Parts: sequence; C-alpha cells; structure tokens
Amino acid sequence: MISRPETERIIALNRLFRGLLQGFMIARFLPDVHALGWSIAAAGSLLSASLLTDFALTLLIGHRSDHLSPKRILQAGEFLSLSAGILFFVHPSPFFLALSVLFAGLGQRSNGSPGPWAPAEQTLLARNASSEESYRIFSHNTFWGLAGMAAGAFAGTLDPASGHPLTGLRLAMGGLVLLSFLNILLLERLSERTFRLPVQPDGSGPERLTPRERFNLSLVVSSNLFYGLSIGLADAMIAYWFILKFRTSPDHVSFLLAVSFLLSGGVAGVLGKVPNHLKAFSYVLLQISGLAGIALLPGTSSLVIAGILYTLRIASVRAPGGLRQALVANAVRPGRAGLSAGLHFSSLHLLQAAGPMLTGYFWESHRTGTPLVLAAVCMAVSLFLTTLLYVRTLEQQDFPDGNARRQSAGPYETRRSEDASNRT
Repeated sequence: MISRPETERIIALNRLFRGLLQGFMIARFLPDVHALGWSIAAAGSLLSASLLTDFALTLLIGHRSDHLSPKRILQAGEFLSLSAGILFFVHPSPFFLALSVLFAGLGQRSNGSPGPWAPAEQTLLARNASSEESYRIFSHNTFWGLAGMAAGAFAGTLDPASGHPLTGLRLAMGGLVLLSFLNILLLERLSERTFRLPVQPDGSGPERLTPRERFNLSLVVSSNLFYGLSIGLADAMIAYWFILKFRTSPDHVSFLLAVSFLLSGGVAGVLGKVPNHLKAFSYVLLQISGLAGIALLPGTSSLVIAGILYTLRIASVRAPGGLRQALVANAVRPGRAGLSAGLHFSSLHLLQAAGPMLTGYFWESHRTGTPLVLAAVCMAVSLFLTTLLYVRTLEQQDFPDGNARRQSAGPYETRRSEDASNRT
C-alpha cells in the first residue's frame, strides 16, 4: 500500500500543477477576452455561470465522496478539464471557450483547487490524517497551490510572440491538457485500499450526524455564504479592476498578482508550522488584516498602495485556506468528511456565483468601488461566524484524556487511535 506521506506528496503536486494554470488565467483571462471583444458584463456572467456549475457538481460529489473512491472522482474531474481544453485547442471559438470556463473553471478557480471535485481531495486527506495533523497537512497543500499560482501569474507577464490574446488562450488550453494528463497519471499511483470507507461494527455505514455536528455544519454554511459572496465580488474580476482604476497594463497586473500569490504561499507555509493553540489567533489576525485591506482598497489612488492592500486581502483569503479546510474536516467525524467537505465547498460557491455578475453590473454602471465595499461587509460577518466555529472545534478537543474528541469522532476514530497504539 502506498504510504501516507506519498499520498500527501501526490495531492500537493496535483495542487501545484493546477495552480500554474489558475494563476495564469486569473491574471490574463478577463483582459484577454475583453481584447477579443467581450463586454465585462458578459465575461462576469460566464464566470458566475461557471461558479454555479461548480456549486451543483459539488453538492453531488461531496455526497458521493463518502461512498466512492476519491481517487476515481478526482481523476474524473481531471479528465473533464482535459477534454474541455482539447476542444478549444483544436477549434478555438467562443462556444468552446465557454465550455472550458464552465467545466475547467478557467479564470475563477484558485489555490490549485480542483473546483467541485475538491470534496474528494479533502476526504482523501482527512482519512489519512489525525485531527492534530490535519492543520499542517491542509496548510502544506495550500502552500503548493499558491506557489503554482505565483509561477503561473509570473508567466502571465510574458506576452506571446504574436501579442494576440487568442494565442495566449490557446497556450493556456495546451497547458490545461498537459497538466490534467499529468495529474491523472499521478493519481493512478494511489492505492485503492487507502480509500475504503470506514464502517461500523455491525457492518453499516457511517453514523448519522450528532446535534453538535449539525450545529457545526450550520455555522460552516452560514459563514461560507458570506465568505463566498465576498470572494465573488472582489477576487474573480480583480485583475480588470486594476486596469480600470489605474489604466495599467495586463503585464503589470500579472506581476502584482504573482507577488501576492508568492507572499501568500509563504504565509501558508508558516501557518502549517504554527502550534495548534496559536492557529485560531493566527487565522483571526489574518482575517482582520484582509478585512482592513479590502475595506481601504476602493479609496486608494496609488497603484503601489493598492497592490499592498490587495496583497493583504490575498494573504487573508488564500493563505489560511488549509486551516479553513482542516477546521471543516474537524467539525465532524472522519466518516462524514465527504459530506462536510461537500457542504463546505458548495456553500462557498452558492453566493460566490452571483459575485462576478453583480460586479460586472456595478462596473457597467461606473460604480467600481461598490463591489469592494460589499465584499468587506460580507467578510466581517463571515469572520464572526468562523471564529465561533473555531472556538467550538477547539473546545471538543480540549480534554486531557481526549474523550471529547473520541466521542464525537465515533468508532472509526477510536479504532484508528487503537491501531496506531498497537503499531507502536
């Protein structure tokens, strides 16, 4: 059977490869399609439709991740992205570009995330880590995704030889095909035996959610609705906001975003090494910094200051993504990780899907700062709810004998601890 560290390395490489393309497309997608004649409202509506598609798929995949092999689910997602890239690469047209945005998430996914297939990835990691290790592992995973995004955004500063935006899009599709194929091969190295769903002693499936778990998940969903709307309003179309506000070039915006992703990756790496008792404080501090950054951004008149403020925003949203995923994983027992992840990602996508379309509408009405102000308000509400959830998950683990965690985790977690004791 393949070792747990090897599983972590493969998932991290998956994140790195996806991040390369996502960083490039976040920096270049909107400027390139606008240069091809698309209106900002049309591009924003397409990104919203893509997020809505991700929402619907996430609900389905999150549920099935507790019953099917996460490895096969992730491979299915990579195959869909590969197919969408081939169609556009062979026959570039607005229709096939729209398909690529809808099914591969071009221009809106970030952190190296597999999009609606992320519940399978989170289930995979949650089943291979204890609650104490999960914060380190998820933060490590986020670091590699952000490192890939930084490299991809730096690549976005290099104009193709022809200088035509269609050439850049075709190169991106070629990269999508290649990187998706590499991810499929990497995932094939994982053993199926690693992903068997734990069962109860009587042979039944995972236990039903406890009242505490249901309340925890209600906090996850409530927080994510506001958090997702904040991301949708501010981040999906931020590259073009810099161009509108400061009349700068896409190359300069790509460089700015690359630096932001690089610094965020460094912060994510540090967060994985922070002691467990300081993780909640670190998360809240980052969120407050990001809230200040996005609140002050609309009023700035300097590109440099705007870049610094948005870097604060990027670090607060992207860098602690692993902590947030680990928090959600620890809100329930490992046997319900797929359900928890599905609710987590789908609730993030639900209102996030409305963000780009609303931003496009405001921009067409010449109100470029309004989406950022609304994003700050939504982030403040989300921070309050997430802090409450963090306190609850820390409380259930804060017992010297570990009984609280063992009771909430159910028989599977107890058996895993006993197996570990026997091996030592």
